[in-house]
Amino acid sequence: MKKILLTILLVMAGQMSFASCTAVNCVAPYDLTSGFSRFVSNITGQNFIAEKIGESLTKKAIKKNITDGDISVNLNSFSTRDLKAGRFKSLEIAGKDVNISGIYISDFNIKTLCDFNYVAHDNNNNYYVKENIPAAFTAVITEQDLNKTMDSSDYKRLIDDINSIGGSLNIFRITSADVKLKNGQIYYILHYALPFMRKSKEIVIRAYLSVENGRIVFSEPDFVNNNEAVNAESFSNILNYINPLDFSAKILENKDANFNIENIKISDGKITVNGKITVLKDKE
Repeated sequence: MKKILLTILLVMAGQMSFASCTAVNCVAPYDLTSGFSRFVSNITGQNFIAEKIGESLTKKAIKKNITDGDISVNLNSFSTRDLKAGRFKSLEIAGKDVNISGIYISDFNIKTLCDFNYVAHDNNNNYYVKENIPAAFTAVITEQDLNKTMDSSDYKRLIDDINSIGGSLNIFRITSADVKLKNGQIYYILHYALPFMRKSKEIVIRAYLSVENGRIVFSEPDFVNNNEAVNAESFSNILNYINPLDFSAKILENKDANFNIENIKISDGKITVNGKITVLKDKE
C-alpha cells in the first residue's frame, strides 16, 4: 500500500507544471471486492483503520519531497482489501507554506475527481497507474513566496546566465530582482549596473498574468520607469527568460501528468491558480 500511495504522490507532485487540456473521463468501478466484503470491512472499522494508515504513509511520502510545510491528507477507500490492491474512492492532499525544491507556495489543494481510482501491481511487485486519475488543483502564491523563490540558488543561476551574456557584450549586469503584486498586476523590479557606472540603476516593468501555450506568461508588459531609455524589446525578452512563475513550472514539471489552467488572477497581494491535473495511466 505504501508503494501505491507513493506512486500516486510522485506523479501528482508536479502540480505547478502546465500542459495540454485534458477532459475529465471517469471509468466505472471494476475488480472491487464483493459488496458483502466491503460491508464487513466498513462495519468492523477495518476500512477506517486502513484509511488512516494510508493517510499517514502518504503524508510521510510527501514530507520526503518537500523541505518545509504542513501537509494534510484525506483518503477514502472502498475496503481494506481494495485499498491494498490500489483501488480507492478519492484522495485529497492539502499543503500550507510549502517549499518544494526552492519553490514556495502558501497553499495548495489537490483532490481526485472520480469516485474510482486504480493503481495496480503485478507479480513482480511493480506498480502502475491502471486508469487516468483526474484531479482538481488550486494553488496560492503570495508576493513573499515569489520573492523567496527568486532568492533560491537555482533562480540565481538564471540571473548569472543573463549576466554572463551581458558581461561578454559589455552591456549590463543584473545585481538584484524582486516583485510586487498590486492592482491586479505583477511589478518586476530589476536592479542593474551599466559599464563605467558606480551606482546601479532600477527599472520597473508591470504586466498582467495570462496563459499562453500552457505556460503562465507576462502579458501587456510596459515600463513604469525608463529614465535611461532602455530598449523595451530587449528587456521584455529578458523578463520572459527570468519569469519566476515559468521558472517554478519548469522545476516542478512532471512528464507523467497533464495540467490545464482554468483561472489565474492577482488579488490582495497573491496569485491564485486553479485548474485540473490528470495523472496519466501507464501503458500496458
